Amino acid sequence: MQIMETIVKYCDKNDIKLIESGWLLYCHILGVIGIIWSFFLESEMFYKYYLAFLIWHCLTGLGITGGAHRLWAHKSYKASWPIRVFLMFMNSNCFQGSIWHWSRDHRLHHKFSDTPLDPHNSQLGLFFSHCGWLLKKKSKELVDEGMKLDLSDLKSDSVVMFQKRHYYKMAFLWAFIIPTLTGLIISDKWFFSLLFLGFGKYIFTLNATWCVNSICHFYGSRKWNPRIEPRDNIFVSLITLGEGWHNWHHEYPRDWRASKNEWWMINPTCSFIQMCEYIGLVNTKRAKLDEKVKYDY
Repeated sequence: MQIMETIVKYCDKNDIKLIESGWLLYCHILGVIGIIWSFFLESEMFYKYYLAFLIWHCLTGLGITGGAHRLWAHKSYKASWPIRVFLMFMNSNCFQGSIWHWSRDHRLHHKFSDTPLDPHNSQLGLFFSHCGWLLKKKSKELVDEGMKLDLSDLKSDSVVMFQKRHYYKMAFLWAFIIPTLTGLIISDKWFFSLLFLGFGKYIFTLNATWCVNSICHFYGSRKWNPRIEPRDNIFVSLITLGEGWHNWHHEYPRDWRASKNEWWMINPTCSFIQMCEYIGLVNTKRAKLDEKVKYDY
């Protein structure tokens, strides 16, 4: 009891969010256990589970890359109702906050990139920009700036608002329950399926997303604008379905491709959007791709 009181006092003194910190620690412990356990499976089952893991990671990732990021935060392309619903469900799978909150924080990130009003300001270090910003309470100034943002486009989107109203129910269902049930198709190891396809997949996708905020602000090339901190990083692009071309993205934030899209640039999200446009479900004709558009959210 005394230990818990000491922890609570320490968190209050240092503006640390105790519940969020405890939840993330809990998820990482269970996820790591699931990943380690996977190496003790029989070879056939091992490959089946990792194939399921990869499929879920790609689907989950699209909820961030093609959904919360390129569609809703940047409004870089238009999507039909079926695609918006699909991306909303996959975004719930990510369990990284609702589309509303994710988009709001991301717009702040672009408006005040690498300054005290950037939610994951890289000037405060690699750990802070990776995940530390989620463990600390936001400053009053940052909260006030978030309140000033025009989020009318999100408020008018019924898909976004539906998710916002039912977020935690949907997040637990899509992030943990449904992946666990798909694991039961492979075997009857329900607890392993929960740890591996639920928590293991969750922490992998979570840290991959965080790498855009951290790794891509410290390591990589700055070909498109050497005066800003964001960098292009091919490794991050590999694990985030094409989100690692961060120097380009900050230079042209409303380009739906989020990269120059040369042949060697890994960008599965771009291919997904192109495929959807080919069958008439999205429209990317919003602005010239290489045009610099002032980001004034």
